[in-house]
Amino acid sequence: MLGIKDLKEEMKEMVDQLKIMNNEISNLSEKIGNLSTELTKSMKEMTEELRNTNKTLYESLKITSEAIITMRDSFSVSLEKALDKMANMSIQMNVKDTLLKTLGLEGILPDFLKKK
Repeated sequence: MLGIKDLKEEMKEMVDQLKIMNNEISNLSEKIGNLSTELTKSMKEMTEELRNTNKTLYESLKITSEAIITMRDSFSVSLEKALDKMANMSIQMNVKDTLLKTLGLEGILPDFLKKK
C-alpha cells in the first residue's frame, strides 16, 4: 500500500502536470484569441477592399454607359446629316439630269461634266 508520503508525492506530480497543462491551455487560448483578432482585422480589410472595388466598378460602368449614350447620340446625328447630304446630292443629280434632258444636252456633254 501506498503511504501518505507516496500519495503526497503523486499528488504533487499531478498538480505540477495540471499546472503545465493549464499553462499550455492558457497559451493556446491566447494564440486562438490573437488568431481571432487577426482574422477579424483581415475580414474588415477585405470587406473594405471589396466595397471600394464595387464602388470603382459601379463608377466605371456608369461612365462607360454615359460614353455609349453620347456616342450613340453623336452617331445618330452624324448619320442623319450624312443621309440628308446624300439625299440632297441625289436630288441635285436628278435635277441636273432633268435639266440636261429638258435642254436636249443629254448626249452632248461628256460624263465628267455631268457629275460635277
